[in-house]
Amino acid sequence: MLVVHVGTPKSGTKALQGYLLRNSEALLDQGVRYIEAGREKRGHRIAHNELARAIKGNADIAMWDRLRDELAESDSRVNVMSAEGFWFCDPALLKKQLPRVKNVRIVVYLRRQDKYLQSLYMQTVSAGKEHSFAEWRENVGDRGNYLETVDAWAEEFGSKSIIVRPYERNGVVDTVADFNAVIGATPLQTVQHLRTNPSPRRELLHFVRALNDLKLNVDQQRLFNELIHKDTAYMRSCDLLTYEESAALLEGYKEENQLLIEKYYHDTSAPLFPELVPFGFSDRWDMDSEQYYRLTVDILDVLTDFILEGQLSKQKPPAPREDVENRPAANGRAKNLGDSRMTNGKGEARNPRRDNRPNRRTNGIEAGE
Repeated sequence: MLVVHVGTPKSGTKALQGYLLRNSEALLDQGVRYIEAGREKRGHRIAHNELARAIKGNADIAMWDRLRDELAESDSRVNVMSAEGFWFCDPALLKKQLPRVKNVRIVVYLRRQDKYLQSLYMQTVSAGKEHSFAEWRENVGDRGNYLETVDAWAEEFGSKSIIVRPYERNGVVDTVADFNAVIGATPLQTVQHLRTNPSPRRELLHFVRALNDLKLNVDQQRLFNELIHKDTAYMRSCDLLTYEESAALLEGYKEENQLLIEKYYHDTSAPLFPELVPFGFSDRWDMDSEQYYRLTVDILDVLTDFILEGQLSKQKPPAPREDVENRPAANGRAKNLGDSRMTNGKGEARNPRRDNRPNRRTNGIEAGE
């Protein structure tokens, strides 16, 4: 059997992949092979994201030859591939690269959309983007429509091959234990609930967005790590939306979620998504609070250290374009554009402010890849 774990992002994936990597030899003794092909590259040992990149044309597709060879030689009862990037691949193209495996299972963990989208957005800001949450949602489209993507996988591999699992079960997040149950493996270590991919709290995210807007050359991950080392309260996920905003967001996915559950979720021991219950943010920090003041001081302290170490600089602006107005033309005469730069080619006046607006549709973000 081949198990393809496709994510999604922000659903305990890194904790699961770290477990599979650390215990790959012990799992092999149980008949579970964490496929080596696609994980050979230094710095990419934890997951098969290079295979996903190859499907999308961003890496050498020949690495899939090595995967097919490894599967042909494997005598393990279960072979496992795992990559968040698979969630963003065309299932038809991925299937084309697989050998004729008799038994394929597509495993996906799903997080309730209000939490999923907030967490995904925080990741993109931590990675250098300066969009607001509303702008980001406009750029990425309907990223929370799970049904559409799961249907695409089912179309290629069959609905019986789809295993939809809850990210959160009865208030507990434990993807590792759940995946062990899926593949029939005995847990090899006590699962430690560590935040392997933490998010910045709302107030810190405000500063990170501002730094991104300044286009600074700075190690974002180190900056965040230095800050949470000062105070773990700077970590917190899913604190952007109020209860009312979360409820409105989930209402937009209500119909799709119901169909998703009816078609693909067959576990009666727990709901796929926990019920949204009223909540508030009693610990949000306003500008007059001592916590917000300390956060500001800590950010300035870390940035000062970066400057003294030479680890902070402003990105260089793009080189000025050559002055085409006075550039010699092929016939030796200077090309004078005159007022034509203020027209649209039809003799009509052009609005330079309108035409120079950035096209946000070209700035899509594929976070979690």
